Amino acid sequence: MKITKRNYKLPLNAFIFQPTTIARFGPARLVKNFAGAYELIGGTPADHATAREWCSLFAPEVVFASAPRNEITIAVAA
Repeated sequence: MKITKRNYKLPLNAFIFQPTTIARFGPARLVKNFAGAYELIGGTPADHATAREWCSLFAPEVVFASAPRNEITIAVAA
């Protein structure tokens, strides 16, 4: 029985363009993308607050662009 070697060819961008997970806060993920920017993906406002606190202590190079948005809608009657 002859065992053959399989050659798997993956595109180069499969390795380059994948974000690297830095930390997880519940369902929220702090990732560093291929350009070097940090992003906080998913989670609740409480998870975002935890991530901001963690980053202030352990990752001071991570800067958040703005405060997390609240999805509260205010209805005004005319």
